[in-house]
Amino acid sequence: MDKFVFRSIDDAPGYKVVNENCPEGYFINSTLFGDEPQQKCIGERPVNPEANPNFHYVHRTTLPVGGMVGEHPHNGNEQFYLVLEGEGEVTLCGHKFPVKPWCLALIRDGGSHGIRNTGNTPLTYVCVETGLAGK
Repeated sequence: MDKFVFRSIDDAPGYKVVNENCPEGYFINSTLFGDEPQQKCIGERPVNPEANPNFHYVHRTTLPVGGMVGEHPHNGNEQFYLVLEGEGEVTLCGHKFPVKPWCLALIRDGGSHGIRNTGNTPLTYVCVETGLAGK
């Protein structure tokens, strides 16, 4: 196995993620690294064999106007959202925060989070999930 991995957005296959909280019924993910087996996806989903137990995935998500990923718990992992474009609101353990480009939201093991597009344009963010150190 190589000692490094390099990906560009051009290498990242995009796919639709079924989500009833979005006006179109889905949002778009482009996975740069890893896989998300818990997601119900339409069409092909990337599988990257270099994933490991401590590094789950990196993807770019685009939520349409009015779209959201509902607040949900994280157990046994940590995740962060880095907003790239658009405006919205992130919920962290029941607390709501406005977000715009270059806002970062981190959820630790045992916490919960969600994100909603409150703006007039698509909301794009990077999501990174890791396992817990030493586990």
